[in-house]
Amino acid sequence: MKKFICVICSFILIFSLFNLSVFATEAKNEDYYEVILSNETIIEESEGIYNTNANARATGLINQKTLRLSKTSSQLIITASTKGSDEVDKCGFTYIKLQRLVNGSWTDYSTYCYSGLYSDSTTYSFSKTITPPSGYSYRVIAEHYAAKKTLLIFTSEETSYNETSSLSF
Repeated sequence: MKKFICVICSFILIFSLFNLSVFATEAKNEDYYEVILSNETIIEESEGIYNTNANARATGLINQKTLRLSKTSSQLIITASTKGSDEVDKCGFTYIKLQRLVNGSWTDYSTYCYSGLYSDSTTYSFSKTITPPSGYSYRVIAEHYAAKKTLLIFTSEETSYNETSSLSF
């Protein structure tokens, strides 16, 4: 029985060595998303409430996350990015949704809902210029995602929710 417990403990110890994560990596001071701009000037912007600073120390698989909703006189611009740590194999978003306020509650504006946006690298950037109906308040919600392979068939994943405050359009 003692040998069996020793074998199990050894297996757990070996498995845990392959599953170590970076606990304090400093992110580079770069802007990781590209903005698609028309010839119009941005009137107002709304940043993600849970954005992380490029200079902040990060733990886990997601080092930096940004989300922004910008308004011009005739369009809304959604920009978002996820930057994972160096060992990340897959990075992106499980979803990005434009929502509008209707009768006091936020509802998905289904024309502008995107899901499963990933790249097989350490960064993913998203940018979309849209023209939704005017007369509503809009916000963007997103779930950042990063994953890395561990010990052959196992995967370590991290997700992180983000949302912007509202903009009237």
